[in-house]
Amino acid sequence: MKWFRKKKKAPLHFEDAARFNWVLDTNQELQEGMTRLAEQFPRLTEESYTRKALKLFRKAGLELSAEDLKMLLALRRGTDQMLLRKEREDE
Repeated sequence: MKWFRKKKKAPLHFEDAARFNWVLDTNQELQEGMTRLAEQFPRLTEESYTRKALKLFRKAGLELSAEDLKMLLALRRGTDQMLLRKEREDE
């Protein structure tokens, strides 16, 4: 019997997060697709939502795994929260 190991994927780097954010912020087609997808959310499973989101990102030029997408979205959410907190402190 042969044992197969899962190929280790390279870890995400700062450049990956920066490119993800740039594409998400500037690609109009991706933004519109994500908006349409968000409207479907109540009728989708998490798996279906993730699969469709990954398809949109691939179309925009980003090859991501589901794990990558979740990590990048979590980083983005954390960054947004830090920026909002900083804005409030500066007021």
